[in-house]
Amino acid sequence: MHLLQRLHRIHQHIPGPWLVAGILVICFFLFSLRQKDDPSDHEYDPSGFPQIFMKGVQTREFDATGKLNFELTTPEVAFYQPSIEGPSPSDYTLIKAPEMVFYNNQDGTPWHMSAADGRSETNNELIRLLGDVVIQQNSPSQGLIRVTTDELQVRTREQFAETDKAVKMRSAKGQIDALGMDADLAQSRLQLKSQVKAVYDPR
Repeated sequence: MHLLQRLHRIHQHIPGPWLVAGILVICFFLFSLRQKDDPSDHEYDPSGFPQIFMKGVQTREFDATGKLNFELTTPEVAFYQPSIEGPSPSDYTLIKAPEMVFYNNQDGTPWHMSAADGRSETNNELIRLLGDVVIQQNSPSQGLIRVTTDELQVRTREQFAETDKAVKMRSAKGQIDALGMDADLAQSRLQLKSQVKAVYDPR
């Protein structure tokens, strides 16, 4: 009864519509505070946290005959699954300082790759190397061949790599700068795409 009497006295001094509006504002304010304090209303965002995290990882891939085809070594791997529904095409893996070795080329000399970071997609069939990418081979016939670039996409099963970024290739014969490259590692064949500039060492 005391509450009704107070409301009646307030109603005598404040017009009805303003009183209703004030009560609604107070109710909305209290409801907002309750929502902020209730942790159950916050949805989990899986995109910011890895589903799987591993350290000191080494993986090997073999061909149909059982011969070693590809090897990957990395100090740190994190697998992300952005969709809360489960596995999806948007899944990806971040690879820290990857070091890769490709075997089964024609002269038997492996190709080595390294980068600051890597990102794997499409069920690990495509690996994108990012930052300080180095590709090199030291064969008995050609000597040391070293290629550097900023980004490289690698299809591991096909032993094929490509980039549209600037490329610098050094060998015993000199240096070649170009824009873009296709690399068939199985055949030890490098094809520079455009803007090729070569400086040969006559020694």
